[in-house]
Amino acid sequence: MPMSNSAVQKLGKRLELPDAMSEADLTLLEDLLIDYSELLTAARGVIDELCDIVEWPLGVTHRLKTTDTLIQKLQRAKARGSSTNLARIQDIAGIRVSGRLTLAEQDQIASMVVGRFEEQGHRCSVKDRREDPMIGYRAVHVIVAIGGRFVEVQLRTVGQDLWANIFERVADMFGRGIRYGETPEYGGQAVTDVISSMEAFSATLYELEKDVAASVVDGSDRDTAQAELDRNLDGLRQILQDVEGIKGRPVT
Repeated sequence: MPMSNSAVQKLGKRLELPDAMSEADLTLLEDLLIDYSELLTAARGVIDELCDIVEWPLGVTHRLKTTDTLIQKLQRAKARGSSTNLARIQDIAGIRVSGRLTLAEQDQIASMVVGRFEEQGHRCSVKDRREDPMIGYRAVHVIVAIGGRFVEVQLRTVGQDLWANIFERVADMFGRGIRYGETPEYGGQAVTDVISSMEAFSATLYELEKDVAASVVDGSDRDTAQAELDRNLDGLRQILQDVEGIKGRPVT
């Protein structure tokens, strides 16, 4: 029988304290992730069906957080002076859909995802991170509640996806906390400057994406607008090369 939400919450409270963890708790967490894996498989099937319907070429991937990642997330929140309810974490199971979409098409996909899951009796909520980004991160997220658990469906344009993947790479190298506005663990001011550059790039890409969307509405040349966006994506890839050069330098 799946764990109740109250039992999951209590498990999370124990996991956020390193001295309170036990082998039994780790086993319970592994069992919980098995439940999420089953939900993720079912949800992925729904997303694949929707992507077969639309005319745009879309890439779909999925992932399940690991036990280590979840424990680190809980303990990091506790160290910041807050506490995360394990039962309410919305991105344990995630599906990512990305492609050469306009912003309007991104909205359309989000509406289709919500409609399909709600038809099945599942409650959905939408988080639009485009106008209100988090440290430059932009996307549309659909959170699907299934049987008291959550599956997060991330919908990204090509630019949003490339930006997020590069930022994840930076976080892997210089400290996962930068995703929440924390100071880099390594690299000093050089990495801080890179993060500032990436935030500025995110804003520029978003304005270009709005130009592409407008070009579709007014009948002008979408390809020309898209080409300008593509040139900026090349600049974003250059940032990644610069970051790779910073890696391994002494901390300053």
